[in-house]
Order: sequence, then structure tokens, then C-alpha cells
Amino acid sequence: MHTIQTRYNQLVAQGMITFDEAQSYAVSTLDQLLLQVERNKVKKGVYLYGPVGRGKSFLMDLFFEEIKSKQKRRLHFHHFMAQVHQQLKEIQGATNPLHKIAKTWAKDTKVICFDEFFVKDIGDAMILAGLIEAFIRSGIVFVATSNSHPNDLYKNGLQRIRFEPTIDLLMTHCEIVGISGDTDHRFRNGFDSRFYFNNNQATFNRLFSELSGTAVHADIELVGRSVPIVGTSPSTLMFEFMSLCSSPRATADYIELANRYDVIFIQSVVKMGSSPAKNQVAQGVEDGYIREKSSLKARSLDDEARRFIALVDEFYDRNKLVVISANCSLDSLYVGEQLSFEFERTKSRLVEMQSWRLNSKTGKVN
Repeated sequence: MHTIQTRYNQLVAQGMITFDEAQSYAVSTLDQLLLQVERNKVKKGVYLYGPVGRGKSFLMDLFFEEIKSKQKRRLHFHHFMAQVHQQLKEIQGATNPLHKIAKTWAKDTKVICFDEFFVKDIGDAMILAGLIEAFIRSGIVFVATSNSHPNDLYKNGLQRIRFEPTIDLLMTHCEIVGISGDTDHRFRNGFDSRFYFNNNQATFNRLFSELSGTAVHADIELVGRSVPIVGTSPSTLMFEFMSLCSSPRATADYIELANRYDVIFIQSVVKMGSSPAKNQVAQGVEDGYIREKSSLKARSLDDEARRFIALVDEFYDRNKLVVISANCSLDSLYVGEQLSFEFERTKSRLVEMQSWRLNSKTGKVN
């Protein structure tokens, strides 16, 4: 039987990755779970948490690849929640709908790997409260990555007390493994700004032209809503930042956009969070979520920053590129308070995108 440790050591020997002592316990824990899955004697799942760039998703993917059974799923958590919301609509009015959904998943899924486990709004929090319990009862094994310890999930969220039993379930049914080393592996190649242009609109435009892009003023439709574009080519589109990240945009828009394009260009991206917000309340990406009793002050463009985070998350997870023209450096793109934790992941993902390769003939990421 192959082990995750063996594969990890091979990658280190080949120079594909750098050995990181902080990852050692996680590798060992995942190996134990792999053995339990093969023997059909699983005791607990695994919940990996820690700062961005510490290799959580990478290690989970090694685990996923080593599972022999085809009854496994690996997906970004917000994709999972989108599927659950759709399933709830389809069985609206049914008795115990969450149990029905869990049984449906359990028919062909014994191990489910969630990347970026994150609870952002009261709707998802209430669904998860029943759904996780139903999944556990159905015998589904969890492996998850998150930037937050379970105790910090949905922190300061509206009616958070109703979510606390879900935290207890995670703590009881998962090995909680922290990966908090000093190395952010996504910065290992430095920051060569190939697709992030700071006050360099001319080079941004030239790259778009290499993809046969031309300036236009037209609209496209995303999820039944009109969105203006300022450039088009056979393989990509160009948007103004506010058109794509201001109301009424939502995660569903970015999912559809990533379904249709491998690369998008966004110009006029501005520094976010640089001044106090007029209404002092930051809304969620698509649900009007308001932090309850938060000590962090809302700042200008916090709403837009939330949507920008959702957009980058979607394109990064799908290995699709976002090309940006901004009026500031990436380090200072968001300087507010409420989203400083979440935006660190966004900055790290944009840094990694700079090492990707764009085929100017096909307009696709290699």
C-alpha cells in the first residue's frame, strides 16, 4: 500500500516541494486515516487548519489521490454549499430534507474532502447545523481544510450560538490538526508581477491585445443580470472593477463566469478599506450578512472586497486566471480591518497566479 509519507518524500527528493517540519504531523495523521479508510474502520475524519500557504490543500490532495475507492469526492466548500442549496430547492416541502440529502450523497460517497471550509452567513450556518450531523450518521468521512480552528468558525456571526453544536460535532468527529509553520509556500517563487499591474495600464492593455482583445462598451448576461464589459476577445473579457465587484454581484456570477472563461481582465481596481464606511456596516457577498457585535470597524469598499475575495477564490480553485490593473501594490490592495484575515488568502492566491503560464494563442492557462 502506498502511503502519503512515501509520496511526500518522493516529491521532496525530486525538488518539487520543500520539506516542512510543520506538515509532518498532518502527513502522519492523514496516513492513519488512509489506512482506516482502506480497512473500512474509520474512527475520525481530519480537519486541517492554519494560515494561508502552509500546504493544507496540497496535503489533502495527496490523501485524496491515494484513496483507492472511487466513492470519494473532493470539492471547494462553496461549491458543495451551492449544490446543497439546489438540492433543497428540488425537495422543498419534504420531511427531514437534510437527512434525504445526506442519504443521496452517501450512496456514492464514503469520503468527502472539503477545501476552504468557511461559514460566512446565517443561512449556511443553519443548514450545516443539521447537515453535518446527517452526513456523520450516514457514515460519510470528512477531511477538511480551513484557515480557522473550528472554535473560530462563524466568529461574531449572527445568532452564532445556534451554530455551536456544529462546532462540537467537528471537534468530536475529526482530528483537529494545525499547520502553522513560518513558511508560506505560495511565496516560494517570489512575486514576479506578470498578471498584476500596479499603475501600469499600458502593459495591461498590451497583454490584452496579445489575446486579440479590443475595447468595447457592451453588456453580457450573468445569472440573469446584465454586466457591462469594456473589452472582448475570442477567449476572454475585460471588466471595470466596480462593474464586477459592486452590488448586485454574487458568488453565483463568478461561478458562471469561470464556467465560460479561462481568463478575465479587471481594470481600475482600487485600494479597499482605506477610509471609514459611511454606513459602518459591511454586507455579505450575496446574503446581507451582518457581523454581530463586531469590534472591527467597517471601511470603505468592504462589500466590494468581499466580492473580490469570492471572485479570486472561484478562479483560483478552477485554475483560471485573473489579470489585474490596480492603482496600488498588492500588499496594500486591502487595508481595512474586517476582512484582513480573509484577504491574506486572496493576496497569496494572486501571488501564485503570477507563476502561471498564459498561452497567448489559445487564451488558456497552461
